[in-house]
Amino acid sequence: MKRKLPSLLGSYSRMLLPRRGLGRGERLPYLAMDSHSLRLDLGHLRAYRQHFGLDPALGVPLLYPQVICLPLHLRLLSRSRMPLSVLGLIHLRSHIQRYRHLHESDQLLVDCRILTSRRGPLGLEVDVATEVWHQDMLYWQSITTYLRRGDFLDAHAEPDPLPERAHWETLEAPPHPGVQWRVPKIAGWRYAGLSGDFNPLHLSRFMASHYGFGKPFAHGMWSLARSLTGRRLAEHVRLDVHFKAPLPLGSQVRQSHRVQGQKEQWALLPADAEGPAMLLAQLDEAPAAPLR
Repeated sequence: MKRKLPSLLGSYSRMLLPRRGLGRGERLPYLAMDSHSLRLDLGHLRAYRQHFGLDPALGVPLLYPQVICLPLHLRLLSRSRMPLSVLGLIHLRSHIQRYRHLHESDQLLVDCRILTSRRGPLGLEVDVATEVWHQDMLYWQSITTYLRRGDFLDAHAEPDPLPERAHWETLEAPPHPGVQWRVPKIAGWRYAGLSGDFNPLHLSRFMASHYGFGKPFAHGMWSLARSLTGRRLAEHVRLDVHFKAPLPLGSQVRQSHRVQGQKEQWALLPADAEGPAMLLAQLDEAPAAPLR
């Protein structure tokens, strides 16, 4: 039981330790951590709001708990029992559900655990579940999927099936033309300083090339938060996002929308050329069931 969040410096140091690797047919261990009696850092919250131009009157932003829980994620994934290095991990998907508004003065309990892992054509997927509680009531939860690229499938083996939450159907409503905006070249370093996520894929052209990417790209949670700028969200809301392709720093993107009833879907697309979506998201302002 921890009364505060783990040290990011300690977690980054652990990442440099050698790992034995994952054996054929082996799954990642089911590990858990929690932090009790947490209170929000109001200075950090103010900086996060200023970075994305958020109105303080709207309360704690929907994505903010994901940012403050990063130290738990990193410590969990860098534990000595983890057989794989987390260096170069890619944020693949997130599913977030808010049940009640968090307030700046709330004393929080944060629970974080590894749900499962899957072997797929791109590598090994790891699901990390996070819950934020206040006074024995669940206020916020997420399931974050990270990808460790590599060959984890046996010859002729079928990929593990994706969970139901990873699928959704495209809304029948026609797409709106959308708006264009640019990803600042310094977004990687600015968001790293704000979130504590110093993944070199977002900061260094050399490291991005080393892992098979042409240039550094924006953090997934930065891209998602930027795509939500100016929105006033309901208290009880569900947000699902797939990070389909890197969003290069300095690039121009087009954001298109579909709206039908209480659901909205949007995509981030290259602004100056035809190409696949780099981000797909769905917002449901009347979710019928809890996140699983």
